[in-house]
Amino acid sequence: MHGLRPTARSVLIVGLLATPGCMSLLAEKHTYTASSSPVRVNGADIRMQVKPEGLDGGSYVLSAMVVTAAVATFDGPFRWRFEATGRAGEQESLVIHRIHTHTGKTQRSEWYPALRLGKHAGFNTVGPDPASARAVYPIPGLLVVKPREDGNLVVTVDLSVRAHGRSVRKLVRFRMHPSQKRGDEFVFLPAEIIENIGKSAAEWEDKGWD
Repeated sequence: MHGLRPTARSVLIVGLLATPGCMSLLAEKHTYTASSSPVRVNGADIRMQVKPEGLDGGSYVLSAMVVTAAVATFDGPFRWRFEATGRAGEQESLVIHRIHTHTGKTQRSEWYPALRLGKHAGFNTVGPDPASARAVYPIPGLLVVKPREDGNLVVTVDLSVRAHGRSVRKLVRFRMHPSQKRGDEFVFLPAEIIENIGKSAAEWEDKGWD
């Protein structure tokens, strides 16, 4: 259920950027959405996020016109991460120790390799509110699941949040259900690049997560 490999999304985007003229991306996504509220540990609210990286076989690219358009259907596997939000000067770091995944339809039950985990993700201020802080913990490799095939996803996470010099470790659960997004997933690539000039890498990287 967990793997490391190049993503179809990156191949598609690289191909578009190599094409002259204006370019855009119209995407339909088969993804996962949280069916439960963020969990709170040591004053921080934590949620799981995914970004589909698989390209469905029915996808195609139109490139005959001056304005090049890409039409794509994205699906799993997914890039995945955990995001914790807290208060500036209070929360210090987030650590993921262990992860277990379980799918509803296919009943796959797997532990993620613990050797890839255990690093500290620090809380930093992001965005216009100087009083808020955020830590983002990306999980190496891809979460190899397909919403339409695997159904609901339950992810159990053993994690720690350090705040005010004290670390609290807790076992928490994230329940994710399949969802489909379409129509509003339109990205005009040159405009996006211009829009992100002057922004931090963290803000640019936030685009496209569910």
